Parts: sequence; C-alpha cells; structure tokens
Amino acid sequence: MSKPFIFKQPGLFGQMVLLVLTVLLICILLIIISFSSIIDQMIEKTTGQQALTVAELVAENDSIIDAFNTDHPAQLIQPIAEKLRERTGADYIVIANGDGIRYSHPYLNQIGRPTETSNKAPLAGDSIVFIGNGVLGEAVKAKTPIYDESGKIIGVSSVGFLTNELEGKIFVYQLRVAGFGGLALLIGIPGAFYIARRVKKLIFNLEPEEISHAFSEKQAILESIGDATLAISPDLKILSANKKARSILGEHAKDTLTELHLKALIQNALENPNLFIQKQVLINNSIYIVDISPIQAEETAITGFVLTIRPFSEVEDLANELIEIRQHANHIRAQTHEYLNKLNTLNGLLLLERYEEAKALMKMEVQELQQTVTFLMSTIKDPLIVALLLGKVNRAKEMKVLITFDENSQWLDFPDTIQSEHVVTVVGNLIDNALEASSAWKGKSATVHLSFTDYGDELIMDIEDNGKGMTSEEEAYFFTEGATTKNDPQHGLGLTIMQHALSQLGGEWYRTDRLEGTCMTIAIPKANPDFTTAKEREKS
Repeated sequence: MSKPFIFKQPGLFGQMVLLVLTVLLICILLIIISFSSIIDQMIEKTTGQQALTVAELVAENDSIIDAFNTDHPAQLIQPIAEKLRERTGADYIVIANGDGIRYSHPYLNQIGRPTETSNKAPLAGDSIVFIGNGVLGEAVKAKTPIYDESGKIIGVSSVGFLTNELEGKIFVYQLRVAGFGGLALLIGIPGAFYIARRVKKLIFNLEPEEISHAFSEKQAILESIGDATLAISPDLKILSANKKARSILGEHAKDTLTELHLKALIQNALENPNLFIQKQVLINNSIYIVDISPIQAEETAITGFVLTIRPFSEVEDLANELIEIRQHANHIRAQTHEYLNKLNTLNGLLLLERYEEAKALMKMEVQELQQTVTFLMSTIKDPLIVALLLGKVNRAKEMKVLITFDENSQWLDFPDTIQSEHVVTVVGNLIDNALEASSAWKGKSATVHLSFTDYGDELIMDIEDNGKGMTSEEEAYFFTEGATTKNDPQHGLGLTIMQHALSQLGGEWYRTDRLEGTCMTIAIPKANPDFTTAKEREKS
C-alpha cells in the first residue's frame, strides 16, 4: 500500500522566494494591464482626433462644397474623397447630404444609400467622435458638418479608422510592455533568491519557529539572572530588561532610559568604545556596581550596550570575605614563619648545649606574646578587633616592621550598635597600608605606632608610620576606586571598600603629615541612629 502524499510546507527561504516572486508577478501584471489600458485609450483618443481633423479638412474642401450644387454630386465628390482617403490613411471617407444620402463611399454600391449611423449632431452644427459599427465594421468615427458659402449646413463629412487595425497597433505596444515585464521578471527571480538568502544569513539561518524558541530562551535566561541586566541602544532606547533591572530602575526603565548617572556612563562608553567600563553609581539612593559592554555588529559599528548592575553591598560582602581569608592566610603564614625562625634558633642553642640561653629565649618569647595578648584583651572590648590586631602584630614581625601600641590606649566603651565587621575592614586596610609604606621606605628601621581611645562620643584610632608620606595629589589618587601601586590586578579595591565601610559606620578619616611619615586618624561615632543593635538585627 503506497503512502499518502503529505504536502511539506516550505521553509523560510522557500516562503520568502515564493512571496517575493508572487509580489513581483502581481506587480508586473498590474503594470502590463495598466499600461495596456493607457495605450489603448491614448491610441483611440489620438485616432479619434486624427479622424476629426481629416473630417474637418474634407468638409472645408471647396471642390466638395461646390459639387453639392451640381446635378450629380456623387460623380464629382467620390474621386475627391477617395484621393483624400488614400492621402490621409483613413479607412473610409463618406460624404452625405442633409438627408443622409451618401455621395461617396469606399464601396461604390453604397453610394446613394442612407448612412447607417445618425447625423443628428453634425446637422445640428456639432462635431462628434465615437466608436461605432458600419458597413466596413467597427471603427473610430468622426463626423462634422459641411457648410456652404452662406454658412448653411448642406451635408456631413464622416471619416473612420477601423478598430481591427488599431488593435494590431495596440497589440504591438502590449507586446513591448510585456517584454519589459518579462525582463523585470528575469531580473527579479535571482533578486528574490538573493534577498531570501540575505535575510536568512542575517537571522543566522534560523526558521521562524527556531527564532521564536530562541527569543523565549533568551527571555527566560534574562529573567533567571540574579544581576540586573538590560540592553540599551545608542539613543538610550531600552531594548530589553530583566525583572531585577526593572525593579532597580523603576520609572527610569520604561521605553527610554532616563537615569542621569547611567546616561552619563553610556555617553562615556560612546566616546570610548574600546574601554570596558565598571563604575560605582548611585541609583535611587543605593550604590551599585555597573558594568558596560558594547554590542558591536562589526569591528567599528556600535549598535548598543549591555549593562549589568549589581548592588555594591554584595560586592563588598564578597570582598570582605576575601580580605578576611587573605588576612587569616597572612596571619598563619606570618606565625609559621616567625615560629620557624624561633624554633631554628632554639634548636641551635640546644645543639650547642646553651641551655640557659634557650630557656631565656623561650621565656622572652612567651612573655612578649603574652604581654601583647594581655594588653589588647584588657584594652579592647570586641574580640574580633583583638584578633585582627594580633594578626597584624605577627604580620609586622614577618615584614621586619616594629609595631607598637600606646600604653594608654583603650576601646572598652564599644557600643553594640557598631558593626565590628566594618571596623575590622577599616582598621585592617589602614594598618596594611602603613606596614607596606614604612617597610618600603625604611626597610629594617620601619615602625608603625597605634593609639586608640574611646574618650568622648567617638572611637578614635591613630595609625602612624615612618614611610615616605603622601601629598594631596597622591591622597586624591589613592582614595579613588581601583587606585594602587601594585601590579597585581586584584589590588585597588581595598581603600574603596574601606571608605564605604567607614561611611556605613558614620565615621570619618583624616590624614596628618609628620616630620617622618603619615598619621591616619579614624573617628567612629558611638551613637549612630541609622544602625540597629546586633540583637535587633538578629530579630529582624
């Protein structure tokens, strides 16, 4: 049993070729019909005007007019009319008297008979042009009155051109128009294939169903992205935006982007098309990290931009975690390195049987560490900050930097409203910078001195180093996002995060130049109504 024939719908390429060819054929047919109609009308109108001109010339012929007054007008008029017919190319010239009796006709047997069409209009003094049937067949006819010398109508001049000959002329013109149409069709067929292939190439050879599926996938992917993502044209028209982007931008993400800070970033991206832009932006009273990447159809043509917007708090949390991990790693490495040196020294003393010196070294080491631990635990209430400072002490030993504390320092009045994680971020970054600055400038003579107090309404800490110091220009540079003196691309964010953490605490920082080095001072208010206590945060 043979399988039934199943019509397979052509793909997009075939559909486009068929559509273009169908439109082309319809247009060519309409053009041919329209031109044929126009040519038909023009030829008929021209022929009718020609027939009327010949009829008027015949009606004004003096020999014909004089022949009307003779006893046998037809004998004189017939040869004159035939001669004029041959000269003008008319198919017939008929001269009739006022009663409609023919005095001339191409067929001699019709002379003396009445005309078959009405002579009412020309006998009334009007010239007419019309298409009608006669003895010779259908023709374009013109009739005009014949006047004598006194102005009296004495007859009718009728001239005709047969339509069968006109149809031959029209057919020739129609063939020419059809020839042009065929030429257009020959050009249009490869053109249709080219257009269809070009469109398919532009849409990556996808079928409509595949395009619809890809668009649905793209929308689903955009909506599933945790970060706010939107695509914008160079004229700030929003091409697409996921739910997170619409939530963040609100009324600024309708048809056109109206958020001023983002508009400025896009203008910067237009001026610097090869630059990847990542900036902190304040949107609706919140800080966000915005990445801008250009959409380029070709190497130089920018068709739009993709914006990725992430809350700065998320980046800050990740950076803080990274900083804490790095600090712990540095602390462990410093402790390992320092204790390895001590153990090597102790091992050497024991091998030399210098037992007393070994006991003295052990006692000194224990006392020094114990004194530092005891001092910090007795002067600082928060254990997280104590752990940070102990780690920095070990870090300083590894770097051969002497770190000292003011013996009158204390941070015992440490309110619960202060988030110690932010304090660790601020203090840790400033101490690291002081250690590196003094070590780079003084080498083995590098020192860092810390002093802190909780006297009054603020927690204050001074961090002094004997490094190179810092000019106002260098200060302005170092406290911009991404500024760093290191070659490592991971550096440059710590100071920015420190400033943000300090602003979260409601605090401020100051720089004071010393004779040798720099003193960085931070002041953190004890009472900050913008923040809740730790217990209240846990409840919320």
